Amino acid sequence: MTGPATPDRPAPDRPTADDAAATGRAGGPGVLLCPGMGEGAATWDRLVPPLTAAGCRVRRLDRPDDTRVPTLTAELARLDTAVTGLDRPVLVAHSAAALPAEAYARRHPGRLAGLVLVDPSLVDPAGAARWRWWSAWTAGTVAAGAPVLAGALDRSGLARRYGPGAWRRAVRPMSVRPPDPTAAAAYGCGSVLVGALVQWLAHPAVAAELVALRAVTAAPTLPVRVLTALGDVPTPAGRAAWRAGHAALAASFPAGRQEVLRDARHLLHVDRPETVVEAVVAVRRDSGS
Repeated sequence: MTGPATPDRPAPDRPTADDAAATGRAGGPGVLLCPGMGEGAATWDRLVPPLTAAGCRVRRLDRPDDTRVPTLTAELARLDTAVTGLDRPVLVAHSAAALPAEAYARRHPGRLAGLVLVDPSLVDPAGAARWRWWSAWTAGTVAAGAPVLAGALDRSGLARRYGPGAWRRAVRPMSVRPPDPTAAAAYGCGSVLVGALVQWLAHPAVAAELVALRAVTAAPTLPVRVLTALGDVPTPAGRAAWRAGHAALAASFPAGRQEVLRDARHLLHVDRPETVVEAVVAVRRDSGS
């Protein structure tokens, strides 16, 4: 079971080892914001000002600017580059980004102050194992043909005609805020659409990699907050399963805690940035840093 994919527009900042790419007070407590599947750095626009006002040094990961197949190893390398220059940051990860965030905390707990998982995707070990090879093969096949496919979408006008509308329909139920029309424009580009498709196809394989990592690493003792949004889960059974899955995820960490937000939607960080900021402050306090 995974959370919904949530696209967002691309933003100019890319993760680098140069701390000048971060925003906020130099030397302040670090925060690294990790967007979910299909999202870009701009999904965090409403969260950055209150974090920097609190004295934090903030860096945002962006959407990868290519259509290579994501793997857990590649995502860990991106995180390793992004945390450079941030003094034991709190990783804030939305939706599918929770998988590499957890993996990084398992591999390098001493480099972090803690985790805030914002309505994170859940991993079904049996499903991940069942779909792993199909996932890797299909994602690789689409990635190999990405230039041709993206070019065809652009030349035919299909990307421009249908992509932005599809983006608006996808995000509308996930937020109380109306979709930003300027954010939709990025999805009129064939390469952005194909890149999002590759991420989606590769997700079960990445999940299977995390399952394997969990089997050989201890859960980090870092403070962890799992923020559960139930407001856009349509059925009582679905809400119960989502809540229980997040409770189990929080309980898998020695210092994990769950916060249930019954009326919040999946784009919690867009609708209620103050809730995420409070979780970051609590994790930082519990870490003793």
